[in-house]
Amino acid sequence: MGRFRLEFADDGSVIDVEADDFDDDGRVISLYRYMPPGADPLAPTTSKEVIASFERDSLTGPPLPAS
Repeated sequence: MGRFRLEFADDGSVIDVEADDFDDDGRVISLYRYMPPGADPLAPTTSKEVIASFERDSLTGPPLPAS
């Protein structure tokens, strides 16, 4: 599982979230993990579990990989 850094537009605060990947539909950014953990994302039996969601306008940009 990776880490993504999110910066909030209103106050400039930053959080890191552990997630496998994220989706951005233009309105909401959702960070998720693959289930079961460590599963191949392309396998038909793999599903995504949303960890956190944020309105796109509340962030300064897309999630960035965090080191």
